[in-house]
Amino acid sequence: MRTARAAKPAKPVKAAGKKTLMARRALMLKKQAQAAAARRKRRRVRQTLDRLIVIVTTQGGNPRNTSGWTATLTGGPSPVTAEFDDFGVVRFPTISTLTEIEYLLRVRDANNNTVANRTIPANREYFIVRI
Repeated sequence: MRTARAAKPAKPVKAAGKKTLMARRALMLKKQAQAAAARRKRRRVRQTLDRLIVIVTTQGGNPRNTSGWTATLTGGPSPVTAEFDDFGVVRFPTISTLTEIEYLLRVRDANNNTVANRTIPANREYFIVRI
């Protein structure tokens, strides 16, 4: 049978060795604090559109050819009209987002026929019209 060995007594730490050990611990804590501070600086970037955008698509979700089309917004102090590009996108340069009021949108084709009437709720950056 084996007998259990008694634990060796801890060696006394010399004063010079103790200072070195304390300096290492302080340096390690300083590096950990710097790393934590670097992590706190990271922030989530939230991208927002600065002006109201309306997109016209087909029922299948494909962009519609909208050359010559116009969109009119009513509901604010005065009606605002803007022209679509060839890919179904119109940007209203005077309507900032998030919108604060509800707008009525009228989309007209190149022949000035009304294609769609939609209500855009408040707090929007963009609106999609499926035609």
